[in-house]
Amino acid sequence: MTRTYSDFNTDLSRSQLSRLADKTTAPDAYKDSMILLGERLGEVVSSKISDSASTLYLACTVEDADYLAKGMLTPLERHFKSVSLACFWNERFSPFNVSDIQASPIIRKYTEPVNSTVNHLVIVKSIISGGCVVKTNLNDLIQTINPEKIFIVAPVIYSGAEERLAVEFEASVREKFQFIYLAEDDERSDEGEVIPGIGGMVYERLGFDGQEGKNKYVPELVRTRRRQLVSKV
Repeated sequence: MTRTYSDFNTDLSRSQLSRLADKTTAPDAYKDSMILLGERLGEVVSSKISDSASTLYLACTVEDADYLAKGMLTPLERHFKSVSLACFWNERFSPFNVSDIQASPIIRKYTEPVNSTVNHLVIVKSIISGGCVVKTNLNDLIQTINPEKIFIVAPVIYSGAEERLAVEFEASVREKFQFIYLAEDDERSDEGEVIPGIGGMVYERLGFDGQEGKNKYVPELVRTRRRQLVSKV
């Protein structure tokens, strides 16, 4: 097993990555670590974009919304004048029970309207392994927005994920990609879990009752932003 740390790490982010990998970390502490790692990733993205007048669209999955995405929004909203949010509920499964094939259709989504061109699209995921969910959600987003740059962001990725995801898109899309991550792992268990990764299945680690439980959940982040949008109408 080899874990490689990117240059984007701080002492704090390294300690939080270790906290995620520790299977004894309680759900509340795990959530706190995700928020802190989100803040660090948001700082890194902000440092990559010099123009604070740029429009930015942050996309996440439902399980990451109140933790990783919430953490990212703090520095992003401090740096940029316009930050919109999309949240996706995906249902992952293996068609025909073939484990090497993964599908992740969108069963629900929350997308905030944008009144101008989106300069930067940021897709954040707690871990990127096969890239199935990221591919599905990105394909949905680029039907309606045409960003100049696409940041694909995660605390941890599995070795080769960048290449596997890139080949799923036309050159005109993948040339916009920039991957930002804090750690890269190169080992999987027989069950497909990245080691040490984020310490197992993120749904359970965050306190959700599996995939069904997380897909019934409406993040507080979404509730709050929806109320704010309605109040402006």
